[in-house]
Amino acid sequence: MDSSKFPVPEVLLKESSPLTFTKQYYSLPSPIIKYMLENASAINYFKLFQTCKILQKFIQEKYGPQIDVLEVGNFNHDSYFFTIHARNKEIKIRGSSEIYNKFPKNQKLWLRKRLMFKNLSKKVTSTYFEKLNFSTVKEVYLLYTNISIEDYKKLLVTSIEVIYFYRMAAAEGFDIISYTLKHLPNLKSFTLPWNPNLTTFDELTAIKRSCKLKKAEIYLFDADFDKKNLSEFIPEHMAPEATLCLRFAYGVPKTVKQKYQNFANEFNKISNKVILKSARIFFE
Repeated sequence: MDSSKFPVPEVLLKESSPLTFTKQYYSLPSPIIKYMLENASAINYFKLFQTCKILQKFIQEKYGPQIDVLEVGNFNHDSYFFTIHARNKEIKIRGSSEIYNKFPKNQKLWLRKRLMFKNLSKKVTSTYFEKLNFSTVKEVYLLYTNISIEDYKKLLVTSIEVIYFYRMAAAEGFDIISYTLKHLPNLKSFTLPWNPNLTTFDELTAIKRSCKLKKAEIYLFDADFDKKNLSEFIPEHMAPEATLCLRFAYGVPKTVKQKYQNFANEFNKISNKVILKSARIFFE
């Protein structure tokens, strides 16, 4: 068959003079490409960005400068570190928390893969969030970092596969584990605090998710022994050969810890699909 007899759709990304414009040919009809460019979500733009170099400038103009990794942390009260990875290049900056003022003023910084905050105050965290587009981020690490409930909810984009929120208690009135499981359909691993007033394995088991967890680490765990609901939670949400780790809050009676340990020992003997690690005491 002579393909030259069939017209090839043509898309012009911007108006240019006849002598300088660039043509891009697609296997899809032009109206479909045009619709995608005008209406695609950020994650679909990211896929287009990866597969089509001609679109990169157009996408960057729409969503702003793009980086793979952003790491921000406070060594002490005066010294901050700020690291950017972009296209296999790394930039490290030392300075004050005001470093975020160097971000582009009219565009957000599009963070594509990993975000890490360490030892930041709620105010500093919120300021960074105002300057970031994390609609395609895959991994989030919040270490010793204060974050408001509102900012945490904004952070939970569907592309996240790993969330690590360490050494911070759950906010009063907010079941962070339940909310996270409900809003992150692609989540594979989490480290989150237990809310003793709200979180239960019964409620967590009832959440419907298609993606199984490879690792679930729950700290500040403080609950009476609940063999029935824990036994139901594991097959419902944990993938084969996954790990469930419970770190007890200070003050949990030894008798309760021993019941969980006995359950773990018994469960691990009869199952090769999920390993319930020996529960460890977490001191706050």
